[in-house]
Amino acid sequence: CRVVVAGGGITAAVDTAEDKENTKKASSNNATKTKSGKYDSTANITFSLGELDAYITEILSSGIPVDYIPGWNDPTNANWPQRPLHSCLLPKSVGFVDMFRRSTNPYESDCNGVKVLGSDGLNVADLRRFLPKNCDKVNDGNEVKVTPSSSIDALHQTLNISHMAPTGPDSLPTFPSSETDPFVMTSRPAVYFVGNCDEFEARLVGEKGETIDTAAGDGATRLVCIPSFASTGEVVLVNLKTLECDVVSFKDVCP
Repeated sequence: CRVVVAGGGITAAVDTAEDKENTKKASSNNATKTKSGKYDSTANITFSLGELDAYITEILSSGIPVDYIPGWNDPTNANWPQRPLHSCLLPKSVGFVDMFRRSTNPYESDCNGVKVLGSDGLNVADLRRFLPKNCDKVNDGNEVKVTPSSSIDALHQTLNISHMAPTGPDSLPTFPSSETDPFVMTSRPAVYFVGNCDEFEARLVGEKGETIDTAAGDGATRLVCIPSFASTGEVVLVNLKTLECDVVSFKDVCP
């Protein structure tokens, strides 16, 4: 058993009433401000990292290994591939040397001979903008309503073309490379996932890219779109032997 956190550990900063008040105070007393003129909320990131470290440590203390994939809002480089979080940002978690792995984004791992490949989902979210599912004319034909493809369709498309980030570097920030492309899939993974999706979706794909019902023999790939835990409270369990997956929902039981 291994827990993989597919990004989203730290969310984007939100301008609260307290932040606006701090911005006013910063303007009056010449306190540190950001380039946008807002109050420097570095303390919010520090608090979020502390909470994340404590949460991961609790899982590790239960004897469950954890792999952490950085996301768009994590304090690491913005361009893909993203480097692992520095060890000083998660001091308690890194104490579990043999159980905690600070992973890159995209993520690749060999779990007991099963190749697992995935990311925080930014590549699929960006690709969906260029893969319309339907284009309908509305308001007597004066406007066009575009419905984007689902996350699972976009993920399936990246598998078919064997490239994890087809929109980079045009719209997805990626490091330039003149010799090799780090996002090309040299072999098919058994499990291919993305995180931070709107809802859970799964699909089993055969060797030729066709959708199949059961994983008969080698060569099948399980596609998984993992929903955002912050929005849905759901996690996905994947059986690496059968490639079957289930959703476990954690609901707030407080009245």
